[in-house]
Amino acid sequence: MPTAPDVRIQIIVDAHGVPRGERLRDRLDAAARRHPGPPIEATVLPFHQLDRRVIERSTAIVFLNVACDHDAIPRTIARIRSIIDLPMIRIGGDPDPHSIRLPADVTPEVVLATLRALAHRDPEIRRLRAEIETTTQVADGVRDEIARIDEELRAASMVQREFLPREMPDIAGTQVAALWRPAGYVSGDIFDVFRIDHDRIGSFLADAVGHGVPAALMTMLICRSLPIRELLADGSHRVRPPGEALAALNAFMVARQGRQARFATAAYVIYDIRNRIASIASAGHPPVLHLPPPGDEAPTREIGSTGGLLGVFPDAEFGVTEVELAPEEAIVVHSDGFEQAFPETAIDPTTSNLPNDRYRAIIDEAGRSRDPGEMIARVRERLDGHDGSLHQTDDLTMICMRAGDPAVSKRALPRREHLVRPTTSPATD
Repeated sequence: MPTAPDVRIQIIVDAHGVPRGERLRDRLDAAARRHPGPPIEATVLPFHQLDRRVIERSTAIVFLNVACDHDAIPRTIARIRSIIDLPMIRIGGDPDPHSIRLPADVTPEVVLATLRALAHRDPEIRRLRAEIETTTQVADGVRDEIARIDEELRAASMVQREFLPREMPDIAGTQVAALWRPAGYVSGDIFDVFRIDHDRIGSFLADAVGHGVPAALMTMLICRSLPIRELLADGSHRVRPPGEALAALNAFMVARQGRQARFATAAYVIYDIRNRIASIASAGHPPVLHLPPPGDEAPTREIGSTGGLLGVFPDAEFGVTEVELAPEEAIVVHSDGFEQAFPETAIDPTTSNLPNDRYRAIIDEAGRSRDPGEMIARVRERLDGHDGSLHQTDDLTMICMRAGDPAVSKRALPRREHLVRPTTSPATD
């Protein structure tokens, strides 16, 4: 069996207590000779001779209270603990939570047994201390890396938000508002609302399959790659219909697929204010909703997907559905995150994360507002108030566009200089 290491102790006294310390040392030496075991190396030191090198070489520190300046003991203990977590023994004196207290009349054999027990455990303590130091260093490194990743993700979130529209077009009374709420730092959803020309507004929403930074990068690329116009041979430009634009975007994505395929759903709506026609094309996206005017009891109409996912088949085609908007009717485009945004926790907690249609009733209720901004505010309020709102499972995006009054539109459209009145919209949460 391995032998215990030597016991190196420092008997601490003040300048006048050295003789008492030496008597204790001699008694310990005599007890060690009577009771064979690990050899004892005891040194009597006044307070002022206790330096860092001596502390780090010691197995334990013994304070002989009757031979010490009592005011100096707490300061010395604090100093030792700042250097190393070393066992400390006080013979006599008051109890101390940072040291082992032995009575003033303790026998040398008890002191010897206490010191040898400390020496026996010292190698394991030192090993554990080294492991703790190593673990602390690793934890500090992990903490620094987490802080760096957190900073990068926050920066990525800010960049993504900067790509969102800051103003919504308001053409001849047709108003648009949007909600964008990531489930984490960044979102796998992205949207854009823009003026195409004097008569048309475009709204686009893409939802990448997946979450986090890869999905966010993909949706930003998709949004900026949407071909809105086509340059003709004579130098003029042609607005590309929604289905054609999605087909071109799909071919662009397929041509750049790597080893791991990346897919996305999308919906693209072009609204012609003059003719009051919304041309809608979508790629594997949840149905676009056609809402009646506020106060109208007509049901909400669903406009289903006109094509498959983006990024799957290079020659995919996307149809176009045209919808004529009556005064104050609305078009709502949303991501599939809303299908899980309002869980049925009260009915069956085990199925609370499954898709459901509760959001439809909430959209219908919010759609009673004539102002799209107020409608989005109502949806946001319901999102904030339901159970589980702090643990959003998916990214949420919604665009609401409500048609203006046709009489106002006809009067306003010919005056091109007054067609667009940009309005700031709080699109993001």
